[in-house]
Amino acid sequence: MAKLGEVFPVIRNGASIKQKSGAGGFPITRIETISNRTVNRSKMGYAGIFDIEKYQDYVLQDGDILMSHINSEAHLGKVALYTKQGNEQIIHGMNLLMLRSNSKKLLPEYAKYYFESWSFLRQIQRITKKSVNQASFTVTALKEVEIPCVDIDAQKEIVKRLQNLEQLISLREQQLVKLDELIKARFVEMFGDLVVGDKIQTSKKKIGEIASVTKLAGFEFTKYIQYKEHGDIIMLRGLNCKQGKLILDDVKWIDRETSDLLPRSKLYYGDILMTYAGTIGDVAMVDENDKYHLAPNVAKISINNKKAYNPIFLMYLFLYSNDYIMRFASQVAQASINMEKIRNFEYYFPDVTFQNQFATFVARVDQQKQIVQQSLDRLESMKKALMQEYFG
Repeated sequence: MAKLGEVFPVIRNGASIKQKSGAGGFPITRIETISNRTVNRSKMGYAGIFDIEKYQDYVLQDGDILMSHINSEAHLGKVALYTKQGNEQIIHGMNLLMLRSNSKKLLPEYAKYYFESWSFLRQIQRITKKSVNQASFTVTALKEVEIPCVDIDAQKEIVKRLQNLEQLISLREQQLVKLDELIKARFVEMFGDLVVGDKIQTSKKKIGEIASVTKLAGFEFTKYIQYKEHGDIIMLRGLNCKQGKLILDDVKWIDRETSDLLPRSKLYYGDILMTYAGTIGDVAMVDENDKYHLAPNVAKISINNKKAYNPIFLMYLFLYSNDYIMRFASQVAQASINMEKIRNFEYYFPDVTFQNQFATFVARVDQQKQIVQQSLDRLESMKKALMQEYFG
């Protein structure tokens, strides 16, 4: 093991530059620049700097690592590896640390992988100082954090294996995106824009005419609901509804008895969920009976006659008309849509025969997505196992 201060000759904060909205010049890094663990050039700041000579010492070099050290606790230690593109010159700004290794002793790619490991993050937790709204750690403390020291050839082999896995993971992720795009293309081909009716010329109907729309009332939540880490029924919150999918990696539970006390907000197969506060218009469909209950900030849309309206079609209709839905949002401290506005969403509805044809197509594509997802899950498990083997 070696201390970071021994293998990174340079660990420092960036230049103190007041960034300005609408300014031009050379780009400057900020916290948002590495929010997705890459150096996102669309999330740079600017300060009208056109002569870079004064900041030459702060210009990023190929292989530099940017690290978040002042942030919410969950994002502390987040890193991105900078790879220079062409002749660009990017200024290292405040609130991100820059780490520059001696590449003869430590490959920056190897260090980046270590910084993504649980072993490193556990050490970060030990040096973190918490305050009311954010947490941080110092450069001095970071220099004392340890990193596994193996020879350069071993580092190259580790990097090669992990990069090969990441390429396969990226390929599977791209395949999933293309399958989602295939579903959208099919929807547009069959139906066009059902807000304006450029392909479908049936009479318009409001959502309130074909479905019931409800929510879990605030007093019901306060009086009856106590979240548990385990239980009988999953409470579906806004974070569980994303882009037409139920995301169940972070769930809260309640007892079945509690769910039975609130029949209006119980969930059944085919119910459509839509977030109506904060993040607006994220949707998902309930895929199973006797498993879920409605949480706050999520609306339940239950079709009255499923022989006339297909719930899978309806979910995708909402998913692909988010711009229209956002017209109904009230822009106050927190954007929101009330239940009456959801009932007033108005669309041209195709005959149920075509809705069912679209749902059948979605089911076939979903089978392909499931195969790709299983492969992706296996690859991610393999990467996790290798990270554990290499870094602990």
